[in-house]
Amino acid sequence: MPAAMAMADRWMRWKLIHRGDGTSKMPIDTEGNPASSTDPRTWTSLPVAEESTVGDGLGFALGDGFACIDLDHCYDSRNHLLPWAKMLLGAVEGTTWIETSPSGDGLHIWGRMNECKGIKVRGLMDVEAYSQGRFMTFTGRQWRDSPSKLADLSFLFQVIHRLA
Repeated sequence: MPAAMAMADRWMRWKLIHRGDGTSKMPIDTEGNPASSTDPRTWTSLPVAEESTVGDGLGFALGDGFACIDLDHCYDSRNHLLPWAKMLLGAVEGTTWIETSPSGDGLHIWGRMNECKGIKVRGLMDVEAYSQGRFMTFTGRQWRDSPSKLADLSFLFQVIHRLA
């Protein structure tokens, strides 16, 4: 895990909730109360969040220069990366922290950048990119040999924006 994230008091927990035919991840505080990706009063330090056993895992509030790109369902039936995921990862692999998502069939690309409007792409690829006003689940399950540092994701956000 990158030291910058470990030092930031932007941590929370999350729990899986069922909505209609699907599921969603709801941010909660360390006592199980609803948390907010935009309210620092509901965030805590990493050690406190890790000590809590409520919910299903750790979450991190994006913003203040922290960004994340969520690649959902980026593997094929043989567990190989899909071409669109290879293309996006090629721009940052080896330069920033990348982890496996809670489901195991996605990846989170963590990095730094100025805050901007979020991006969601469905169809051609299954990608969401945020740098403010959202929380992202955090597994700590390192993908390949990604370094424990955060690179600038501005270029990759621009690429995703053009594909949206």
